[in-house]
Amino acid sequence: MKRHRLSIAITIVIFVTAAYVLGWSSLLTVSSIEISGTKTVVTTEVKVGERLARIEPRKIAAELERIRWIKSVEVSRDWISGKVSIFIIARTPIAIFNDQAIDEEGISFPLLNQNIQGLPRIQAPDIATAVATAHFYNSLPQDFAQSISILRSHSGDSYSFEIGVGQKSIEVFWGQNEENSLKVRVYKALIARPENLNVKRIELSAPHAPIVK
Repeated sequence: MKRHRLSIAITIVIFVTAAYVLGWSSLLTVSSIEISGTKTVVTTEVKVGERLARIEPRKIAAELERIRWIKSVEVSRDWISGKVSIFIIARTPIAIFNDQAIDEEGISFPLLNQNIQGLPRIQAPDIATAVATAHFYNSLPQDFAQSISILRSHSGDSYSFEIGVGQKSIEVFWGQNEENSLKVRVYKALIARPENLNVKRIELSAPHAPIVK
């Protein structure tokens, strides 16, 4: 009986000691906070000196993932050093739509400090169409696509865009997403002709019979 009582007493002491160390003692507190994966300043409710046991990684991750440009967050605690590590995976922009970036999932978010050079500026009736239009853009030859300043999506899965040529802009009606290689060759051939120096519009929906205005 005495041994049983002693065993219970020891268990209680160990439990109380562990609870104290984890929850109230200064032995296991946050010594530093490391945020990686992004150059954008991110704030978190985690504070140096806070008890490590009271840090809830899932809760912290969920709160940060409410920020639209953040795709996912991984939070970990180092019980030896006391460091809390927060790794952020930002959404990857594929286009600019309604003055905001959009990603593959059709999520829009502020541009922030991200490099938007090379991203197409898209005009479309909705974000799903904008994502599909971005895929069309990426299917075009890179040297040609880079000259497009604005890409528009129309009904019937057809496209048009504005292309910068020197100091002027040419409107190109592309039509549907087909015969793209041929259309690019026809466009380049038309632009190279001296008589098309002042052209303002090129119709390529039927590449075998293009129209220049």
